[in-house]
Amino acid sequence: MEKFNFNYDYENDDLFIYLEEKKSEGAVELGNFILDFDNKGNLVAMQILNVTEVLSKILSKVKEFSKIKEIEMEIINFRNMDAIKFCISDDKTKEKAVILIPHIKEKSPVLSH
Repeated sequence: MEKFNFNYDYENDDLFIYLEEKKSEGAVELGNFILDFDNKGNLVAMQILNVTEVLSKILSKVKEFSKIKEIEMEIINFRNMDAIKFCISDDKTKEKAVILIPHIKEKSPVLSH
């Protein structure tokens, strides 16, 4: 798993997870997730809107996102899906979860101009 940087926006309850050295070439919005990809189709950032509501459905231990200390993620590509495996740590616990998303095969039409 690779360590990602992150920022939590308490006012909007959004969590932005990103790789410092990577550049986004396009984004896809899937519900409460905004996924940023580089020019090779690799995930370089992810924003989770309403993170408390969204992640409370799949995490049982980490509840206060303002106290997150570390986020690690790994993307596993298979057939027409991607599995985003992540591990979130706070002061007291470390918790793992997986999110499945459709595999993005086509570049955004915006990028071709």
